[in-house]
Amino acid sequence: MPKDEMEELRGEIVALETALAAAFGEIAVLRAAVTGGGTAAALTAMEDMATQLEGSVLRGVVGAEEIGRADASAGFERRMEQIAHALRNAIAFREN
Repeated sequence: MPKDEMEELRGEIVALETALAAAFGEIAVLRAAVTGGGTAAALTAMEDMATQLEGSVLRGVVGAEEIGRADASAGFERRMEQIAHALRNAIAFREN
């Protein structure tokens, strides 16, 4: 496999790990709400987590580009776009 394709796959792996970490965080926040943290506490925690996730995604892209791994950055961005698209579809489906 060519080096640029390997780098893109590495970027996609990081994106998927990021999405998985966010999903586990969301589950933890929801469990906290169910066990007595309250809706307001859960929403605050989810907002904080979303802010942190946005920051980590940006740091991942910028960091990959800074160390000359443009292909990894491209793979990361492509996979994050796919994840965001899937989430939007899931939200639209859930609301119907």
